[in-house]
Amino acid sequence: MLKTDKPESWRFGPNDEITADLVVIRDLGGGDRYEVFEAWDKALSTSVAAKVLRPHKVFENRARAAFKREAEIASRLSHPNLIRLIRWSDAPPHPHLVFELVPATSVEDHLEDVGPVRVPETCVLGIRMLAALEYMHGEHVLHLDVKPANVTMGDPPRLLDLSLARPGATMRLDREVGTPAYMAPEQCRRGTLTQRTDLFGLGATMYEALTAMQPFSEGDDEAAELETRYPQLVEEAMPLRELRPEIPGALEDVIMRCLAADPARRPGSARDCATALTSVLESIGLRRLLG
Repeated sequence: MLKTDKPESWRFGPNDEITADLVVIRDLGGGDRYEVFEAWDKALSTSVAAKVLRPHKVFENRARAAFKREAEIASRLSHPNLIRLIRWSDAPPHPHLVFELVPATSVEDHLEDVGPVRVPETCVLGIRMLAALEYMHGEHVLHLDVKPANVTMGDPPRLLDLSLARPGATMRLDREVGTPAYMAPEQCRRGTLTQRTDLFGLGATMYEALTAMQPFSEGDDEAAELETRYPQLVEEAMPLRELRPEIPGALEDVIMRCLAADPARRPGSARDCATALTSVLESIGLRRLLG
């Protein structure tokens, strides 16, 4: 079978039915495993986000196992700053997950359309994401894909996409899991993953939100050497205040600690990190933003 540039598609268009209760409104994108659509949910009379397994994944064992893992994890999580699963079905021909539709702009979109995020907004956003992570970690789930595309800036902001999440407080995986630019060194090396792994992803997200720059050089996905694929294994991020001198030193300290190569040098927990960010807000007289 020839390798194609694009994964197979159901080619759903507006008004096509995913199921009798789900009617496609528009394509929202997707990845190798899923196609994602805004759809009208007839049962709820509202728009939702439907993640549908691609045709070539429906009977693939690894894809079905990942689908079921995501469904089971999302089904037991409920937090105001976390994407909410409404229902799911693994029945062919269209195994799918139905999530609430979150129309708010992601940090990635804001960076493309507007530019860097203001310091107070970044602090508040970080605190809200840390609340979601603290909750997930308390439920013994690691997210493993915190990045600007998975963080929205709405009210409330949401942490999206549980497709790479794993159950457990600590774990070792048989392959690298994550988005390369935001992966902690232990993810890159298939080492032991902990709640501090997610703090690295959040640190990279906040760094980029403030500077419109990723903290590390772009890696080469095709390279054989880990250090070439993942520059964060050998590089240190440029201090934030060299890029934006107006950033408070205490905020720089929190984010750079999250980006430490050694997990032991990162904040001990999401709660500890949130406490530090709250102190930053208090120091600039903006505690009222937390509402």
